[in-house]
Amino acid sequence: MTGISIGWLTRRRGRKAAVGTAYTGLMTTALAPDFYLAGDVPDTFEARAGMVMVHATVALRRMRSIPGREAGRMAAALNTRVLDGFDAAYREQGVGDSSIARKVRKLAEAYYGLGLALTAALDETAGEARESDVKVVLERNGVTENGRAAGLAAWLCTLADGLEVQQDAEILAGTLDWSVGCKVR
Repeated sequence: MTGISIGWLTRRRGRKAAVGTAYTGLMTTALAPDFYLAGDVPDTFEARAGMVMVHATVALRRMRSIPGREAGRMAAALNTRVLDGFDAAYREQGVGDSSIARKVRKLAEAYYGLGLALTAALDETAGEARESDVKVVLERNGVTENGRAAGLAAWLCTLADGLEVQQDAEILAGTLDWSVGCKVR
């Protein structure tokens, strides 16, 4: 009798559920009204997309720090989910099918560039210099209003530090602790 291994299917389902959990937390945190009401981040589609991008970057940075293929696959799946969310947001706005691909590609390029710059700022420095570097990245990429990036920079640094100490198993389960930065807000 020959058995068929379906372990890959179980892992894929588990990864999909974990990515769904991580994505829900990411979107809830990125779109929470705190930074918009304080006037630090403009309440526009582009600024909200920027907030999703920076929060996704912090999550992806943490996932990629976990050794093993599963973490890389989960990071790729979360990245795809974020880009699919941008596509869905454009469709909700009534953007025509013929221009959605171009708009999503442009947003994905900005996401990639912002992600690289933010990751470098979070990786290469420590303390106040780190917050200053993150602040420069946020202002340069138009995520915040001019001169209003300090609060978001502090939040992202605290969030990144909090995720670093969270257990790898929790991260791989999609239960990222988005509340770790709340002491900054």
